[in-house]
Amino acid sequence: MNDANDYPLGYSEQEARRLAEQGVKQTEYRVHGVRVERFIPLTPAQVPRPIVFVHGGCHGSWSWVHFLPYFAQAGWDCHALNWFGHNGSAPHPEVSLLQRGIADVTEEIAHVAGQFEEPPVIVAHSMGALAAQKYAECHPVAALVLLTPVVPTEVGGGDVIDLPIDPNQPWEPPPFEIARDLFFRGLEEDEARTYFEKLCPESPKAVYEATRWTVPIDRVRVPGPILVVSSELDHLTPPAIGRSLATFYGADYRYLRGRSHNVLLEPNWRETARMVAAWLGRETRIVAA
Repeated sequence: MNDANDYPLGYSEQEARRLAEQGVKQTEYRVHGVRVERFIPLTPAQVPRPIVFVHGGCHGSWSWVHFLPYFAQAGWDCHALNWFGHNGSAPHPEVSLLQRGIADVTEEIAHVAGQFEEPPVIVAHSMGALAAQKYAECHPVAALVLLTPVVPTEVGGGDVIDLPIDPNQPWEPPPFEIARDLFFRGLEEDEARTYFEKLCPESPKAVYEATRWTVPIDRVRVPGPILVVSSELDHLTPPAIGRSLATFYGADYRYLRGRSHNVLLEPNWRETARMVAAWLGRETRIVAA
């Protein structure tokens, strides 16, 4: 493990003090140019098990703002990475943003997950969930949690999501009203605008792959246990697609009524986090400290 340096991580001094009162320490570190936010119990009852959190397209580690302290308080060692060129991570040293596809994000996951003596749990959202599946093709994982996931070619095959994409230009986040419908449908306008301002340009190649289902995967090489979570009102990764992904892997499946794509930030995020934590404890026998 790289040594971590204390860092405010966007929290005010008051919020950081509140987290400490809850028994959570927040730090950040960098590994091979990848910026990682780490939340860990201040006084764990035992050596905490690692979770690597993988954000989705145009997002960053900030999208786990609720999940990180929740799981750290429950006793987990939480590491939320940022893809190259996202939210403080360096640009990729050799490959431009235009050229990087979803499968290339396995490099960032490997930089973080490879630090641990044992395979970590991977919790991933949206486009990052497909990157997590590709990572699990070639690396051991303790468990995969795929939240409103983008799916591989073998599962997609339905109507494409017709977003305008110029392969020669970074894909800029759409105007607020469209972005809110895609990413933040369940949030009040003020909160949605706060997160909208954090969105960053994305690889046009990755956006094309995510909306046209062009990334294949060998399911035999992706071990369980796996949990797939879908939301009723999700336009980007509709629940029928999520259910098909669970069937593809023989995975567990959860369906959230009245929720949309960003189950990490919506008002009922705690319900989702509690469900994931319970599944990890029950289905994988990985129990937090």
